[in-house]
Amino acid sequence: MLSKKNICTAFVIITSVVALGLSAEAVAGDITGGAKAPHVNIAIFHKVHGQDAFAYPEHVDEDNLLASFKGKAQFISINHTAGLKDGDVITIASDVLRDGAGSGFEDYGVDCQLTVGIKGEDVNLAGICQILMVDKNLGEIKHKGLLKPFLMKPNQGWTLIYYNAEDGIAVYADEEAGLA
Repeated sequence: MLSKKNICTAFVIITSVVALGLSAEAVAGDITGGAKAPHVNIAIFHKVHGQDAFAYPEHVDEDNLLASFKGKAQFISINHTAGLKDGDVITIASDVLRDGAGSGFEDYGVDCQLTVGIKGEDVNLAGICQILMVDKNLGEIKHKGLLKPFLMKPNQGWTLIYYNAEDGIAVYADEEAGLA
């Protein structure tokens, strides 16, 4: 067992390393060897209680995504994946595992697998997302959504690629091209 002195010493060392910037630095091109490659951003939202009439827009400018939905929808998960290659699979897992009070474990959150197809600078996404959450209005939401193939182009902003009106779930994607 670690003593309080050892824990404090470790804390001071870690804090000093972070404060002085001595942590390892990532170098552009680590994944693709310096080649230009697609980066994909995925954002998943759920309508806020009482906002049933809110209509998710088909397109949102890059710098307005979270502000566009303030008070209308909350983000469940936001993900950035860099240096993609054709055939990659993006996995998004943002879960809370808890003891279900005698009924086994409960798993709340997001679990998605998206396949990536790349031709030039165009990226095609398709996959499945499972979302389990509790909503004040709807109670427990157990949602499984099939994201049909969607062709994205770089630097076009956020595009709605999936929407389910019954559960108020929306998935947006954004592609940008750059070094990995």
